[in-house]
Amino acid sequence: MTGSTGHPQWSRSVAAGAAVAVLTAGAVAAMPAAAVGGTATPATGAAIATRVFDRMTGEPVKGVCVLALPVLTFRLPNACATRSGGGGRVTVEVPGPGQYNLFALPKPDSPYGAQWVGPDGGTGRQQEARRVTLATGETKRVNQILLDPRATISGAVNHWTGQNAGLVSIAAPDLDLHQEMWSVPVGADGTFDIDWVGPYEWPVLFRLDREPAQWSGKVGNRLQAETVPAVIGGPVEPYQFWPTSQTRGFVQVVVRDEGPGLPGRVIFYNAVTRDVMGFDDFGQGRWKWMVQEYITGGQQIKIECQCPEGTRWYGGTDFDSATPLAVTYFGSVSVDLR
Repeated sequence: MTGSTGHPQWSRSVAAGAAVAVLTAGAVAAMPAAAVGGTATPATGAAIATRVFDRMTGEPVKGVCVLALPVLTFRLPNACATRSGGGGRVTVEVPGPGQYNLFALPKPDSPYGAQWVGPDGGTGRQQEARRVTLATGETKRVNQILLDPRATISGAVNHWTGQNAGLVSIAAPDLDLHQEMWSVPVGADGTFDIDWVGPYEWPVLFRLDREPAQWSGKVGNRLQAETVPAVIGGPVEPYQFWPTSQTRGFVQVVVRDEGPGLPGRVIFYNAVTRDVMGFDDFGQGRWKWMVQEYITGGQQIKIECQCPEGTRWYGGTDFDSATPLAVTYFGSVSVDLR
């Protein structure tokens, strides 16, 4: 289901009789531009230089978007700041020193598939991608990117209610985007195809109506997800995904005293990958002073409030210093951010 902001929403009802532990709030602070794996204007001069080639022919490839992402974080932009040029050459600036993974994203009509750039070729698992360590002001040249043909992840959602609406993707949503270019809708018959990735094994994120976001294998941590093969051409047995209410926990966040107030948003991130695993708006509709959300259990989360008076993090001042909370199966937790 979709809220007034146009973002996908997930169910938010209270589990009857659930135990509640009240926790204390963190401090109010402004969120750095790259606090949750986003991008910031490069100020360090650090960059990664490489070249892009067709693996089979050895020919250089122009027009491929190359992203440098902080290790284990992943967002897909609609627009691309850096594409390969003549000779397949590309230099990607980064916002600061640290470790980065490269992600190659060909254009939607390209014959090539997307990939995490591994030591010897493409992969669908970020933890297998090459790590590039940069110091302030350093430009590092790395081995070439070798592109493979595009392939398709085919699957079917079998919701216990028979209602299969929702979105499927290989990356968690970027809430700053009004339209997600790289997510695909689930058809009325429950089927879906992601047809722009490379021929590797990929984790797949399911964001279905009335269900918490969960990766293939019914987990909240992308690095622990069951992977799904992407196949080049021809028929393939679709990956079967069976949502269940038995893998979720309930989280309630109180953001202010009861009564009217300005709107805001609470975001739930996986504490390891920084993936957005749920969010809810407050200050409009039924709940004006709190948010309530089902979150996939078996993961740790960090909580951010984009409150009218400033950004708040539970237990800290930014993502790194925020306190992680364990979401257990069938469990319930309440956070007080007043």
